[in-house]
Amino acid sequence: MRYLTFMVASAAASFLYAQERREDLLSFANGDQLHGKLSGIAAGPSVLWKRNDVGEEVEFKSAELRRIVLRGGRPEKSIGDFSHVGTSNGDRIPGVVREMDDKRIVLDTTFAGVLEIPRDQVGLIAPNPLGGRILYHGPYDPEEWVMIDQEHLEGIPALKVDEKENLPVWKHAGSAWYWRNKEIGTALVKKAGLPDLAILRFDIAWKSRLSCAIAFHSNFKKPPQVAAEEGEEEIRAQERIVMAGAMNNPASLPDIFGDSYVLQLFSNYVMLHRTSFDADGRPNLERVQTTNSSMRLGDSGTATVEIRCNRPTGEISLFIDGQFVVQWSELAGGGDKGGGYAGKGEGFGFLVQIPESPHRISEVVVAEWNGMPDAARSLQVDDADIVLLSNGTDRFSGKVIGLGDGKLKLEGRYGDFEFPIEKIAEVRFAKSRIAKTSDAPSDEIRVRLHPLGRISGRPLTGDVSNLCILNGAVGEIKMNLDYAVMLEFQKTESFLDDWDAEF
Repeated sequence: MRYLTFMVASAAASFLYAQERREDLLSFANGDQLHGKLSGIAAGPSVLWKRNDVGEEVEFKSAELRRIVLRGGRPEKSIGDFSHVGTSNGDRIPGVVREMDDKRIVLDTTFAGVLEIPRDQVGLIAPNPLGGRILYHGPYDPEEWVMIDQEHLEGIPALKVDEKENLPVWKHAGSAWYWRNKEIGTALVKKAGLPDLAILRFDIAWKSRLSCAIAFHSNFKKPPQVAAEEGEEEIRAQERIVMAGAMNNPASLPDIFGDSYVLQLFSNYVMLHRTSFDADGRPNLERVQTTNSSMRLGDSGTATVEIRCNRPTGEISLFIDGQFVVQWSELAGGGDKGGGYAGKGEGFGFLVQIPESPHRISEVVVAEWNGMPDAARSLQVDDADIVLLSNGTDRFSGKVIGLGDGKLKLEGRYGDFEFPIEKIAEVRFAKSRIAKTSDAPSDEIRVRLHPLGRISGRPLTGDVSNLCILNGAVGEIKMNLDYAVMLEFQKTESFLDDWDAEF
């Protein structure tokens, strides 16, 4: 089993953060919010809340609450292994599978000890997903992000409230970024953190129409200052206006992202462009051709988007909701940054491209990629288990009969196999062998862990450090909240609730 090692910078930040605990943030179902500190979970269920300016604890019924962001979204400890299992109710429980037979799966976790899960409650085990270190998971801290437009390429400065109201900006709430402006033209970016072989994954939600530009491997290079002949500046300005109009966007994408790739995501299709500047400072926008670019996402909805990019080889792949969509092959070579590869930087960002179209960006994950194509990753069938090896291409079907001593055993059509667990990326179990889930109880809560994990259940009891819940798949779980970043009390299907940026 390969354990993930987090960046030294992240470890240092966690150490400094631990010296001064941030306040928790309580969001109510009606949109109000309250800073303070979680004291515990009581029967009812209800939440006990403490503030420095109030002497006694305050009790709130969980039905009144939307979520609690713990410590400003920063964990006291991070789970060091990205291995996890997926249960029939949609949970993702991080841990290492130690044993498995036809009745149970034994999962060793850092946050809740050893858990035994009924075999028919598990649809997926992922010993080695993604293929590398987790470099970022959020967005929990808005200070890690920058907003830029054509007038503020280094970042929009802190403005007075009355000035900010007239400037279209992204708003951060809970663990998501929201775009709710009538105007467009402001990008939300992280200027570093994307490695040469990278996976960029995020959840996107939209209302009215989906039209979002996603930049990656961006260097945010400014256009070169080249002396223009008489009348040349006006010509260049007109070129930018024409380019912006063609992209349904008042800003030139090269001006915003520099040397970059920009994926334009629409409800029915997707396009990939290279952005750059020529020697005369003119912006270049070139479409990367592909044989298929169609999709069906609808006018309003949600999706999980995953971009995999390999700067040394030039491969770029797009997955939507775990399904492969399209792959582009760019020229590589020319040094360690890939001379034919347009993206020259380490940044990425988001830019909504049509007015009056609310968007939400959440669950952003940046990870290293081992370069495997992973074309079979999302495969799941009714009557056979699928084992996908970590090279991303070899897969085997049959019936998984057990796991022990670090090896998984599979009865296949053409023989029996044993696979070392470190060679397995994922195992998808046959749909027909997975138990049907019952409706979640009305008082169920969801606990989000860092950097991966979502566990749901009815709260039984808890304090500032521990929480005991009754999970529909596993049973009773007592978890250490040092690894948690959020408690969610409501699962809403209403766009009116989802798009309340102030919660």
